[in-house]
Amino acid sequence: MKFTINALLFTAAAVSSVSAETWKITNENSGSRQNLCALQVSTCQNNCGGPDQAPMAFCNTTTMAWGCGCLKKTPDFETWNWPIPAADCKGSNSACVKNCDSQSGDRSKCFTSCQDTHKCNTEDAPVSYTETTDPAIEPRYIGPAVSYKGDKLGDLNDGNDRSNLVASEDDDDSESEDSSSKEDESDKDKDGKEKDSKTSGAASVFKTAGLAMAAAVVAAVSF
Repeated sequence: MKFTINALLFTAAAVSSVSAETWKITNENSGSRQNLCALQVSTCQNNCGGPDQAPMAFCNTTTMAWGCGCLKKTPDFETWNWPIPAADCKGSNSACVKNCDSQSGDRSKCFTSCQDTHKCNTEDAPVSYTETTDPAIEPRYIGPAVSYKGDKLGDLNDGNDRSNLVASEDDDDSESEDSSSKEDESDKDKDGKEKDSKTSGAASVFKTAGLAMAAAVVAAVSF
């Protein structure tokens, strides 16, 4: 009986450990990060036409911040195919699958969702928030779950809470809409005032003309 209880406790602890899987590209060990960075820099240099043509080819092996800038061209390598974004996608997918393993019952839908939201090395892959403009700048790492194509994705299930990020983005859209609405109303008010001013001006002209005509009639009768 004691063995059974201990076995259950061990199983529960293992499940709890698996369910806590949270992905971040800096989770990779030092050797993997160094290899990824070396591949990232060489890929940028090759795309630019050589090391001397890639002054902004960098990768921080600690934060995994990366960037690519050519001397005579704009890098034309698809972002989702760069080594670090591709590795970021695969790592997120692995965490998604492990978190599915921690669930009870039918997990097929969970695994299918991982496949649908992690189409790595394609424009349907989730955006990797690791690119920066300087190696000293730490990446965002976590952002709204959207693809490079601009489509909103479902829950990536990699242990990172993105619900507040999506809500914040929607709030920004709402503020933008409110601002546009206020600007429209302001424009309408200005138009209305301008029309009133023009109408008032026209009325004044007609009134002046009418008085002049009346005076001419009176003068004619008197004569």
